[in-house]
Amino acid sequence: MNLDSLLTQQQAQLERLLNITEQELELIVQRKALELPPLTGQKQQLLADIQDTDASLCAHPDVALLASEYEPRVNELRALMSRCQERNQVAEQVLEQSLAGTRQLANILSRLHERQSMTYDQKGHTRGINKGTGFKV
Repeated sequence: MNLDSLLTQQQAQLERLLNITEQELELIVQRKALELPPLTGQKQQLLADIQDTDASLCAHPDVALLASEYEPRVNELRALMSRCQERNQVAEQVLEQSLAGTRQLANILSRLHERQSMTYDQKGHTRGINKGTGFKV
């Protein structure tokens, strides 16, 4: 395969990667986490394909032309890869914030439940109500 074909292939792969990353971000924002695994599988396969294409470019006999004749195209691909990395970082940050918010909500609900199941003994000390033991006869 010639350099031009490899570069075209890598550009198409990077554009698909950017598209998948955008879809992931949209699903995270919309809180549709159950739809993420298929995209993650596609993304992993695409990253493996990108690595294979990159290895083919590095092993190509005319690899020196990438720094001269194909330099503008290589720079475009680097910029595209940079955009993919930036969008991936944004998706990661949004996901982390979403998980932190979910944890915070779970903690609040847990504390509310603890408060509702607390009572006071004869000395005025708090103690939890054991709701699961049932009655002793």
